[in-house]
Amino acid sequence: MKYKIILLTGVISLVTLFNSSLVFAVPDEIYLFRHSEKLAGKNPELSDTGKLRASHLVTLFKKYKKIQIYSSKYKRTLQSAAPLSEYFNEKISTYDAGELPAFKKELLKLNGVVVVMGHSNTTPQLATLLSDKKVTPMNESEFSRYFLLSTNANKNKTGYSVVEHKMIF
Repeated sequence: MKYKIILLTGVISLVTLFNSSLVFAVPDEIYLFRHSEKLAGKNPELSDTGKLRASHLVTLFKKYKKIQIYSSKYKRTLQSAAPLSEYFNEKISTYDAGELPAFKKELLKLNGVVVVMGHSNTTPQLATLLSDKKVTPMNESEFSRYFLLSTNANKNKTGYSVVEHKMIF
């Protein structure tokens, strides 16, 4: 009887472990972008150039059937993410750009391909948090650089490598 209880406890523990969303839920790829070019003012909208860059983002993701989209709550980031939302018919989830450690935890519960639209100061910070590698800061005039974080065979602590890319359009 004692062995049956031990065996049953072990089986229950394994089932619980393998059914846990934290075991299997890890995004394959996380793309981190700064919003596109903006107009002046407090919480500005995108400029015409920014709207063009935002619409060009779709070409980077056409190879995927589904993506998850996150944006900070500002007009410029939401507008930068809007063409992706329309193309994939996916809702844009918002996050608090001032709470990046909490957002990192939320991201790591997801799976598939995730796109995050942020800012010149938060995008490199989030890349650093997710990869445990120092990422070069962005300056205010930089809109084409983005980060791709992906799982790979040479895993670091979090399992993500980070590669910087430039959009060309």
